Amino acid sequence: MENIWKEARDKLIVALDYSNMKEAENLVEQLGEAISIYKVGLESYLATEGRLVDYLHEKGKKVFLDLKFHDITNTVKMACDNAMKKNVFMFNIHCSNGSKTMREVSDLMKKNSFEGLLIGVTVLTNLGQEDIDEMFKSDMKLEELVLNMATMARDSGLCGIVCSPHESEMIKERLGKGFITVCPGVRPKFTLNSEGKSGDDQNRIMTPYDAIKSGVDFLVVGRPITKSENPLEAAEMILKEIYEAM
Repeated sequence: MENIWKEARDKLIVALDYSNMKEAENLVEQLGEAISIYKVGLESYLATEGRLVDYLHEKGKKVFLDLKFHDITNTVKMACDNAMKKNVFMFNIHCSNGSKTMREVSDLMKKNSFEGLLIGVTVLTNLGQEDIDEMFKSDMKLEELVLNMATMARDSGLCGIVCSPHESEMIKERLGKGFITVCPGVRPKFTLNSEGKSGDDQNRIMTPYDAIKSGVDFLVVGRPITKSENPLEAAEMILKEIYEAM
C-alpha cells in the first residue's frame, strides 16, 4: 500500500504560482511529505530571483522548472545550460523553437551528463481549436498540431512533452508509452461545476482519475490546491483520485 501511495505522489506536481517567497514557503510547509515535486514557473521564479528552486532542493523536493524557453537557438541553449546547472528534475522548451534547437539542446544535455528530463511544450492548455484557427489560418486540427510537435520533439531527442490530458492517450499510442506526458489542465472532481467545467482559464481539462487512466505520467495541479482553504486536504483528495486510477 505504501509503495502505491508513493507512486501516486511521484505523479503529482504542485504548481507554486506565487508572487513572493513567503507564500510559497508556507504552502510547502503545509503540504509536508504529501508532495515531493513542485513546479516553479515564470511568476515565482522571477519574483524570488530563483531562490525558490534552491529552497525546494534544501527541503529535499524535486523541481520542475517551467520557464518554457523560446528564442533563437543560441539563446535557448544558454538558458538551458543554466537550467541544467540548477540541477532540476525537469525543465522545458517550446517545440515551436523547431527541430534544430531541440536537437542542439538534447545534445547539450548529453554533453553535460544531465540526468533530468527535457520536455517540449506543444499547445498551451488555455488554447482551443478557435485559437488555432485564428493563429494558423489553416484546416489543421489542434490534435494534429500537438501530434506533429510531439513527433518533432521525440525525433529531436526530448524525453516527452507538455500537453493537455486529452491528447496524452493519442501521444502514447503513436509515440510509445516511454514518451513522457506532463499535463496541466487537471481539475479534480471537487472543483468542477454541474457541467463538468472548472470556471477558470483552462480549456482542455480532465480529472486526475481520468488523466491517469489516459496514460498521463505527471499531473500538474495549481489552484485547486494553492487556493484551497485546506491545501493539504485538497492534495490528499487528488492523490486519492490518482491512487484509485492506478
